Amino acid sequence: LASSAASDVYKRQIQEIIDHHKLGTVETISPVFFRNQPVGCTATIVYQMYHENNVEIDKAIAGMLCSAIISDTLLFRSPTCTPIDKMAATELAKIAEIDMDRYAADMFSAGSNLRGKSNDEIFYQDFKLFNSGKTSYGVGQISSLNADELVELKERLLPFLKKPHEEHGVDMIFFMLTNILTAVSYTHLRAH
Repeated sequence: LASSAASDVYKRQIQEIIDHHKLGTVETISPVFFRNQPVGCTATIVYQMYHENNVEIDKAIAGMLCSAIISDTLLFRSPTCTPIDKMAATELAKIAEIDMDRYAADMFSAGSNLRGKSNDEIFYQDFKLFNSGKTSYGVGQISSLNADELVELKERLLPFLKKPHEEHGVDMIFFMLTNILTAVSYTHLRAH
């Protein structure tokens, strides 16, 4: 959670925390409402909260929540995806009038178009810093529908890993190249 938060989160008056990631270190000025569940996407929790409070979800909100679940779970292929995620996305797709398979294909295709992007833009598209005991590390991921594109990215980004490794001063950098169609990730590591 702390690794995903804004850098000045500790100076802010936090009202509420809703998340699906493992817990990090978070200090708040006063007690806050906190909800953390082992699901594939925070949007699934938000969907549950709408229902628990008997609040109708309009078409636009349903579309955004469904998009988040599709993205975070790689259309239910992610190992973090749960039956609750799938049920929530299915209900939200009905409200938003989305054909999930076609919508996901369009979304992933648009998101995996990396032509013309710099190494920095590609690398930092999904990158987070973590600490575990005395070890610090960074984890990045890029997803693509195109296996050939992933091979090109591997060749391009392997030498690039030295730059963020040194800039962030971490012990290790992990970078995953994920094939959306096969749900296979290839992980590359740079360590001291």
